[in-house]
Formats: sequence, structure tokens, C-alpha cells
Amino acid sequence: MQIVAQSYKVVADSPLDIISFEECLVSSWTGNKIILLFYVNPPSVIIGRNQNYWREVSPSCKVPVYRRSSGGGAVYHDTGNLNWALIVPRTIHSQNDELTFIAKAISELGVYARPGDRGGIFVSMGDGETKGKISGTARRFGTRNVLHHGTLLVSADIQALKASLGGIQMFEDVSIASVPARPVNLTRFVPSLSVDEVMSQISGVLSDVELKTIDLEGSWDEHSSRDDSLFKNPEDLGEGPDFCIEREDFDAFKCQFGSREWIIDRSPPFSVLVSSDMSRAVVRIEQGKIAEIQPLEAEDERSAVYAKHLHTRFSGTQFDFKVPEILEKEHVWTNMRY
Repeated sequence: MQIVAQSYKVVADSPLDIISFEECLVSSWTGNKIILLFYVNPPSVIIGRNQNYWREVSPSCKVPVYRRSSGGGAVYHDTGNLNWALIVPRTIHSQNDELTFIAKAISELGVYARPGDRGGIFVSMGDGETKGKISGTARRFGTRNVLHHGTLLVSADIQALKASLGGIQMFEDVSIASVPARPVNLTRFVPSLSVDEVMSQISGVLSDVELKTIDLEGSWDEHSSRDDSLFKNPEDLGEGPDFCIEREDFDAFKCQFGSREWIIDRSPPFSVLVSSDMSRAVVRIEQGKIAEIQPLEAEDERSAVYAKHLHTRFSGTQFDFKVPEILEKEHVWTNMRY
């Protein structure tokens, strides 16, 4: 059963382009069927809309980090990870049905896959008990359409994945935390699989038309001499869907999604505990900055002096991974003074 109007391989310079393109499509798609997108990003980490940057990203992460507009957990992308995205009219959206189709296509490659908890797609590790996660998914509900997208580990660098995810310990945090799972590549089961082969397989199962390619930068350049709309008419992509994406909207989303305010400072308020010797203080961070520092126990005079000193010196300071260590060293220094 084909459920997709058209499938596309999207070529872009940056995950930021893809995030912005998806957001444009959620707003602009007016068809009655589903659009299926595939894309491969360079090494990067993408966190969910409501996640805490400092909780999800490893302090030793060496790759760029972005925040998408959908929910869900943090994911690692590289050239061995195939990303898929469905733009679905809300009237026909079914998370379970859509995941079942993706899992069915993967299973036909020789790896039995099935949807599981929290929108993930899992495979059996062979012992009858352990599950490996090959795909994590997320959704964003627009006025007319739903963005339902996910990762698919084909031949990703699992060690780099593990090294890039997992942040610092929180004292208090209300963000949506990623759920630990055992990541596994499809090539563990079928060593010869390539990203392009998996892409073609899923496209063939979900759509009965040929997979097309969209080069975002090339398409903008091609259309710039006529107007600032991308894919304004159906004939722009043969018999493809009638996109109408304005360059102004695309650039506005890139500006928003590429900003520190969106990627980092959007993290929900949280606090960390700093301590040295017998003194302990709670550091509260809001909108990326230290908002308040209080003693863990108000009746502890030593901690109260420490917290007051830190609050006076560091309130309003931009938070980063090194701040807890700096504050703890400051504690040692203040002990020498008092």
C-alpha cells in the first residue's frame, strides 16, 4: 500500500537548512497525501524542542549542536545515519501506522524491525530479550500538517554517538529528558547495506513514484532570477507536489533556529549543585544565565556565606559546562579568606 504522494532526497549544506525546510513545509503543504523526505547530515547533535541543552549534550561533544522544532530526545547524526521525515495532513496522521510502514520497509531488507516505546523502532539482538534501537522519532503538530520524522542508524559511528550525548548532572530539571536505549546499526545484521539502499527501499514501499532529489541551495539559485519562491508551481518538479516556500520564510527560520537563544538559552530553567568541603549551594539557571545561587540548607551558615558570595559575583553570568568547576574553585578561594 502506497501512502506517499512523493518522496525526495534533500541535499543541504547544514542540518540548519533541513530544520528550516521541514518547518516551511509544515506550514505550506496543501496536498491531501504525505510527502516523504530523506536527508543525511554531517556529524551533529540535534536536541528536541523542550530539552535541556546542558543535560543532553556531552561536555566533550566535538560536533555542532542544533535544536529542532519537534519534541522527542537528543539524537546524533552523521553520514551513516539516514534521516526520514513525513509531512502528513493532520486529518490522516497516524503515528502507529506510519511507523509500521517504516518498520515494514526495513524488515524487507532482512532485518526484522517493529515500532516500540516512545515512537522508536527496534530490532531484536538475537537473545530473545535485548532490544536494539535503530530509529528514534519525534513529531511537531502544525495547523494543517504534522511533521513526523526520525533517524535510522545504518552505519553510524556508535562511539562518536555515545561520546556526543549525555550532559552534566542536574539538581533540579523539568525538561523532557532523553530515554536511554541501546543504539545499533542495521549493518550489524546486513553488513552490505548502504544508506542509499535503505533510502530506496523505504521510498519504494511507501511511494509508487520515483524518488526525486532536491538540492536546496541549487534550487534557490535556479529560482532566484524569477522570484523568491521555491517550487511555486507543480511543473517545477515535474509531477511533484505544489510547494510554495518563500525565501523570506526560510531565511527567517534559519535565523531563529541558528541562534544561541533557540539552541541553548531555550533550555527550561534548571539548577545544579556545587560543593567543596562542607559547603553546598544550588545554582539556578534561567534563559542560559545564572539567575540565583542559594545555600542547599538555609541554616548552614558556612554554605550561606558561600552562596551569598557566589551570587554577588556570578549572578547574570552566562552558563556553560565549565561554570560548576569555576564555582567550586571559587569556594576553595573564599574559604581561605573567611
